[in-house]
Amino acid sequence: MKNILFVAYEFPPLRLGGVFRSLAFVKYLREFGINPVVLTLDPKSYNIAFEEYAVDEGLGKDVIEKADMELIPTSSLVSNSKSKLKNFTDIFFSINGQEGEAWKPFVNERIGSIIKKYSPVAIYVTTPPISVIPVFKEIAAANNLPLIIDFRDAWSQWRVAPYATRLHYWLTLYYERKYLESATAVIGTSNQTLNDFKSLHPHVPPQKFHYIPNGFDADLAEWTPIAANKEQYTIGYVGSFYYSPESTIEVFKPWWKKRGHRMLQYVPDKQDWLYRSPYFFFKALQELFTLYPEWRKKIKVKFVGKVPGWLNSMIEEFSLQENIELLGLMSHKDALAFQRSVDALLITSAKRLQKPDYSIAGKTFEYFQMQKPILGFVCEGSQKEILEASGTTLICDPDNAAESARKIVGLFNDEIHLQPDIPFLEGLHRKVLTKKLADVINSVK
Repeated sequence: MKNILFVAYEFPPLRLGGVFRSLAFVKYLREFGINPVVLTLDPKSYNIAFEEYAVDEGLGKDVIEKADMELIPTSSLVSNSKSKLKNFTDIFFSINGQEGEAWKPFVNERIGSIIKKYSPVAIYVTTPPISVIPVFKEIAAANNLPLIIDFRDAWSQWRVAPYATRLHYWLTLYYERKYLESATAVIGTSNQTLNDFKSLHPHVPPQKFHYIPNGFDADLAEWTPIAANKEQYTIGYVGSFYYSPESTIEVFKPWWKKRGHRMLQYVPDKQDWLYRSPYFFFKALQELFTLYPEWRKKIKVKFVGKVPGWLNSMIEEFSLQENIELLGLMSHKDALAFQRSVDALLITSAKRLQKPDYSIAGKTFEYFQMQKPILGFVCEGSQKEILEASGTTLICDPDNAAESARKIVGLFNDEIHLQPDIPFLEGLHRKVLTKKLADVINSVK
């Protein structure tokens, strides 16, 4: 059995979207002859590292109890100063982020004994946070160990808000290239993310890059099409939207309309995250109720997850108060039960203006596992492609509310039929995907 250092700063019982991928890899890697020694943030430090966080003590408990776990504390982030100026400058001049710098002394204090104890053959680092990469880049080089970097998200091209300046973007590209060059293997969760890496850094050997998407971790449920002639249909959504009205305004506002240091902001690749919100779905519902007034009493939409401040006003904008219910946060177990209870599931994607979008929401794969019809209000990109390939999704054009409204009614009236591609979906099981990771680990030298 080979040991690897499996670095996951975010790991259960922390409840964040990225932990499910790491949890599944740890669960299945031993079946392929690889023992992941998990280096993660000590839960006692969550209140230091995160301003807001959620904990689910039941999440992955069976996996954690069987795994080799190395819990490493951290100190306060560098920007946790009483000086507002110090806080501002720390954040403004930060490129990688601050988590790694705060964690580094504690990691370095322990890493020698950990390597001596386990004699790992490689170091695997999952990110974000990006700032942990340089910490383990140094450790890998000092111990002559291969470094595998798993990008759960894009880096330089992932922008909800603008870069502080063009220099910040150039420096991000510089570090991105350095980290890609230092890695023995690089994993991405979408082909578009990897295509961006290859385009931006053509000198990095393309054979370094490997596509391993997220997945689901249970048997596929039996396909449940929409039942026609029901008195009411429930559409469900689980998770976050990653949309901020303020940040979106900053992305699209001309520089001469900004003030102070914001005039220097730079956006290399404009992305409209309003499309990730339910705005265009709400617009289609409003159109649906105009075209088919009797449907206003037949559709109920329920959201599970943290309720952002802008959501209620968006609901009111489209006069959907009677149709929408906000359920708040749930445990993962309860969220799965919720998904099983609804008639259809909603998913959205951001709109990337210059290129196809790179993001595939983690919830996509749980939706696939549920085998319920999906309403995909998605733009061109990886999210749309995987939904189309699944056969389970009614693809709706966010920019065509009338057409989307008619499609939804057609699906609910049993006039549009979806057909799951079972072989494709079975290839997205976490165990199958962990085998791909094991193949990458076994290939590095």
